[in-house]
Amino acid sequence: MNDGDPDGEAFSRMADETLREAYDPPMSLEAYVDRVLATPAAAASGARYVLAAIESQGTRPVVERGEELDRYRFFDDPFNDGEHAVLGNTTALNAFVDDLRAAAAGRGNDEKITWIDGPTATGKSEFKRCLVNGLREFSKTDAGRRYTVEWNVTGTGGGSRSLSYGNGGDAGEWYRSPVQSHPLSVFPPETRRRIADAVEAGTTYPIAADVELDPFSREAYDHLESMYREEGRRDLFSAVTDRDHLRVTSYVVDVGQGIGVLHAEDDGTPKERLVGSWMGGMVRELGSRGRKNPQAFSYDGVLSQGNGVVTVVEDASQHADLLRRLLNVPDENRVKLDKGIGMDIDTQLIIVSNPDLDAELDRHAEREGADPLKALKRRLTRHEFRYLTDRRLEAALLRREIGDRDAMTAVGVGA
Repeated sequence: MNDGDPDGEAFSRMADETLREAYDPPMSLEAYVDRVLATPAAAASGARYVLAAIESQGTRPVVERGEELDRYRFFDDPFNDGEHAVLGNTTALNAFVDDLRAAAAGRGNDEKITWIDGPTATGKSEFKRCLVNGLREFSKTDAGRRYTVEWNVTGTGGGSRSLSYGNGGDAGEWYRSPVQSHPLSVFPPETRRRIADAVEAGTTYPIAADVELDPFSREAYDHLESMYREEGRRDLFSAVTDRDHLRVTSYVVDVGQGIGVLHAEDDGTPKERLVGSWMGGMVRELGSRGRKNPQAFSYDGVLSQGNGVVTVVEDASQHADLLRRLLNVPDENRVKLDKGIGMDIDTQLIIVSNPDLDAELDRHAEREGADPLKALKRRLTRHEFRYLTDRRLEAALLRREIGDRDAMTAVGVGA
């Protein structure tokens, strides 16, 4: 092999560099707060984060249906050479971004659920894929870092209740929040409010400070607090959040980690699909004296996976039984694992459907005031995708189907 030719070691170094650029080293809670004070986007809400990802790629001018528009390049799928670009539908996409902007600013739309509607083959699936691709790549950038917390209670003793965070002796046993819990949620409510006040004076969008620690992490926090209180420590919070017990880590946003996607074929009870389920074996193993231990919960529901960024319900008409259960999520930002065990949720809700959902929503329309879906219909903000009527875009679509990437670049997609 020539000196200038790449070899296995060179490719390994390349992979190391790629991963190094995608993550921040673990940091203390204090260091994270300093970052938030300097860069409020590090504590953005789910809606604000999605908005920032879209805006990060800028805009380009287009003409559609005779109208001059500014189109967000994010929807051209620039990270994949336009493979999953949303062709056309710029007006609907811009309206979606306007909704995000209003929700991020807390101007009422935070209680709305985005509805991407349209017949088959209008780009709805490409919208979802483009969204996932863009959020994933944005989270690998310095401006798009997303953070959560990890716990280590090894060596602190099991106490009267079991903990699944390790049995002592291994200082490397770190357990991440299973729902990407926001680092600011570790602070008491009053402290969070003061951090928010310190940050928001010069910002347009409020940070995600009104969130409680997830139940899984709360088990570790309460265990540590009880132990240090028994030791007589006066600096309880500092002891609990010491770098040996708690660290803030960045993560790459992807399906299952900041992005929840409910597919048409997914089944299970509503609670299993939305939040997760109890694991019988672990419930017995983690003897909890009459109270279920949140460490024995699977957290694999779509809202759990999408906590922190976005939750997408595909083919929503196939999940009509869940839509009413989603109604209170934007309102209360909270779901239940079980009676008495709640969990805060910060996620941008998006449902995707074909026209069948219209019929599903109108099932009880004749009942007028007694229509059980009336409140849901009032909460949905509809953005309709249409078929392409521009011959240039239609030609680009056909060429994409046969794998002609040059044709996509020629119409400004992926360029």
